Amino acid sequence: MLKDRRSGKIALVSHCILNQNSRAVGLKERPSAVAEIMGFLARNEIGLIQMPCPELADAGVLRPPKTREQYDNVSFRRYCRKIAEELADQIQEYEKSKIKLKLVLGVEGSPSCGVNEVSGVFLEELRSALDKRAISAPFFGVNFGRLKEDVGKLEKLVRSGR
Repeated sequence: MLKDRRSGKIALVSHCILNQNSRAVGLKERPSAVAEIMGFLARNEIGLIQMPCPELADAGVLRPPKTREQYDNVSFRRYCRKIAEELADQIQEYEKSKIKLKLVLGVEGSPSCGVNEVSGVFLEELRSALDKRAISAPFFGVNFGRLKEDVGKLEKLVRSGR
């Protein structure tokens, strides 16, 4: 008989946390993934879903950095809404099987995936799509300049049951 060893926990993770190659020119903090965040997810047995990078799809790999205002236009928001709806549908399927969305990890300062310092266009659409499905989870903005502190906050957040 097979044993099902799923943890029942998942997180939506911004693309560039798992692949720094997707960041705008001049903004790469690491050569590849952000190991501290990956380690946190593994230690806490939280599966991850890498969210698509709407900026990469819109402007390519070698794009210059842009502001939220530059990305907040009809076509970009429409694209963000489309992928947000697809992700929310996927999360809804997980939740039907008792696999709970524990976290949405954005990137502080990002015009599409920002949480607190900048309200990212993509994460605004994702929050709306999840709300429509009555799915709630904390949104947390990772700041690459304070990873140790942020991982500590994430550990407390997970321990608190959210």
